Amino acid sequence: MVEASRRWTPAEIWQGLRRTFDSPWDVPLCLRIGWFVWRLPASMERRPLPEVLAGIRQPMGDAGEAIDGQVGRIGRLRQAWLNLPSLAARNTCYVRAITLYRFLRPDRGTLRIHFGVEPGVSPDDRVRGHAWVTHEGDLLEPPEPVVAGRVREIYVFPEAD
Repeated sequence: MVEASRRWTPAEIWQGLRRTFDSPWDVPLCLRIGWFVWRLPASMERRPLPEVLAGIRQPMGDAGEAIDGQVGRIGRLRQAWLNLPSLAARNTCYVRAITLYRFLRPDRGTLRIHFGVEPGVSPDDRVRGHAWVTHEGDLLEPPEPVVAGRVREIYVFPEAD
């Protein structure tokens, strides 16, 4: 275990930055993602979920890279924030899915965010909530219970036509 008072060396800081940022264009996106992750809980407390989701979605457009590349890039930059001790409690599938939904910019197709519940195995188990994003029906960064088919979907935004 690392001591709380341990200081990072300049080499460790440089290595961390190199793992996080692949290009100079990652810096502004990373800052926007960090601001979003920090503000998300307050936004969700003040407004209903459909209103929050409608307000954060960016228009479709050419982001200059394939959807898989965007997912990897957003995930890498988002995780840099969620690894911080002050934001570690926000490292949930809800925050990860809503952040991915907010920053993905597919040039075509339908992007949806899904919410579901995973019932416990026994009556004493608690129900767990999950969230994930799909593009044209393909799962993007799905939680393991979703892949295993243990989750019952309860809400999708935007609703299917």
